[in-house]
Amino acid sequence: MKLPYINCGKYMQAKLPLKSKTLQALSSIDPVVRGHSQAVIQLKELAIIMKHLVPTESDPSMEILRYNVDPNLANYEEGDDIVKWWAHVISLGKYPALTQVIRGALSIFHGPLVESSFSLMGDVIDKKSANMRISTFNAVQTVKYTLRSRRRTGITMFKREDVKLGPVDKTVCRNIRAAGKKDKSFREKRIEERKKRQAEYGCRASCGSAERAKTTAQAEERQARLRRGKAEECS
Repeated sequence: MKLPYINCGKYMQAKLPLKSKTLQALSSIDPVVRGHSQAVIQLKELAIIMKHLVPTESDPSMEILRYNVDPNLANYEEGDDIVKWWAHVISLGKYPALTQVIRGALSIFHGPLVESSFSLMGDVIDKKSANMRISTFNAVQTVKYTLRSRRRTGITMFKREDVKLGPVDKTVCRNIRAAGKKDKSFREKRIEERKKRQAEYGCRASCGSAERAKTTAQAEERQARLRRGKAEECS
């Protein structure tokens, strides 16, 4: 009965990134290892990895040494909530530079949050938007989280009593124009890069099925917009 577990353990040791310096450094934030010399080494390594979070005039090295031997910190038992424990340490204000590093480490997705992030992506990235840029996906998720935190929908948030003559949200208009300009600039840059590659390799853009498919998609999109406009007028 032990053989499957042994084989599974060997497989995980071979496949998991256990030798990753980042993962090894992150393991040092576990309060269980506090007091060990290796915890000091790995915490210092973590501070180097996340040095962009620490003010340039601060040196977390001395704070790490004091934290490792501090007898006044609360006891931590296996299975306790590590976030709550560190929240208590942060509230003490004894280790300002170190706690900046810890804040950054704890903000990394871990546990069920990683799996849930893929589920959230499934709501946005489908077969029709598989080539969505990361910046676009990030913007969509930011809007979703904002609406969810306020417990509102896009319609209720920007609803106007008089659709035609009511005041328009100027911030939304500015954001739309800025996003449009940014997207246009990105597309023009991609076209220029494609032309340079074509000139470099002596080829020309194809105007066959891909162009026809693009034209058809644009026509279908225009028709869909017209249908939505008529439906709104009728309602």
